[in-house]
Amino acid sequence: MKKNVRNALAISGLALAIGTSGLTLTASANTTNVRNITHRRTIPGIVESILDDSLTMTKGNKIYTVSIPSTTRVLDHRWNTMPFSDIKKGDKVRISGTISGTNITAQTIRNISLQ
Repeated sequence: MKKNVRNALAISGLALAIGTSGLTLTASANTTNVRNITHRRTIPGIVESILDDSLTMTKGNKIYTVSIPSTTRVLDHRWNTMPFSDIKKGDKVRISGTISGTNITAQTIRNISLQ
């Protein structure tokens, strides 16, 4: 009985292997530099300098330039709306937006420093 079961499994495995041998798998390598791909995410950091429509922040040893369009929401640590002018050098922020390399177009800026 065991031998018949083993033979049946072996035959069905062989049939499965023969049936799938007609499949063709193709793979392609994406040669685009991954760091230049634009995508949306959130990055925490410390504010280094502030201009009218942008700011620079650091995260570790990286410096990010954040452009701030007029549609950007600015929130405090309690998720309440606050004026952009209340953000100061040294504040801890979380920037949500579109990132490309070290350039970020902010959709939301959240000041997580306690005030």
